[in-house]
Amino acid sequence: MLTRILVVDDEPRWVNFARRELSHFEVVVVQTLSEALAELRTDEFDLIIASSRKMDVIREIVERYPNKQVMVMTTRPTMDEAVTAYEYGAALYATKSFGPHALIEKIKGLVPLLSHAI
Repeated sequence: MLTRILVVDDEPRWVNFARRELSHFEVVVVQTLSEALAELRTDEFDLIIASSRKMDVIREIVERYPNKQVMVMTTRPTMDEAVTAYEYGAALYATKSFGPHALIEKIKGLVPLLSHAI
């Protein structure tokens, strides 16, 4: 079964990067909390990747779906933001400034079944 990833971001460069580099996964991209919650109500996702600018999304998703893996991506990492992301329940806080292979490795760490699939 294809790994499903929900990306919650509204930055065009990052969304295009995610769609291109995660092409061997099933990727659904949304921009808002309401869109993310609608997707999560109707579909199963193995991983949620959300922009750090979407902390309301991160908090709400983790509260409603505590068994979901949430990866927080940021362009400007700060210690305060990282602490907040982890306090909200994020499984990983990472910078957007890395290449596609590093992104795949981070995803493999969060979704263990992928290690054999990729």
